[in-house]
Amino acid sequence: MKKLGKWIALAVAGLATAVILVTVIGFFRSPEVTAKASIEIARPQVEVYDFLVNLENLPRWSSEVKSVRKVSDEPRRYVVSGNSGEMETDILNTERPRRYVSRMATPAMGFSGDWEITVEPEGAGCRVSSNAKLRIENPFFRGMAMFMNGDQAEEGTLVELKRHLEAQVR
Repeated sequence: MKKLGKWIALAVAGLATAVILVTVIGFFRSPEVTAKASIEIARPQVEVYDFLVNLENLPRWSSEVKSVRKVSDEPRRYVVSGNSGEMETDILNTERPRRYVSRMATPAMGFSGDWEITVEPEGAGCRVSSNAKLRIENPFFRGMAMFMNGDQAEEGTLVELKRHLEAQVR
């Protein structure tokens, strides 16, 4: 039994050391992170834009989002609930049917970001591009970000969107 206690103590010490190391590294990393992705979707530009800019559609296609609650019309403000908790989300700028910018923030976690979404005609459909400029205040999460590929995460989100929209009957 003493051996098991030693192994548990070593495991806890190792985990604590890893958390401290990641946090220290995070102090030296920039809080600014960017992520970009783009995908072609076989649907008309206006249809895709209107679907995207209506944030109440998020739970229909994003596996990360559980619910969306509209808070106000002016400014267009939502609370998006998902795997990472609740995010306050504002639509900052719209240029139908081509572009919109939203800002999301999770104040309790020290996370915020602006997403510029563009929808351009391409081929028989359109190209959706996402350009995220994120700010991570928490040094532990900044340190953890070095193990994540933001571009790959954005691309995964756009793949979910493509699957959903292209599965819809015209």
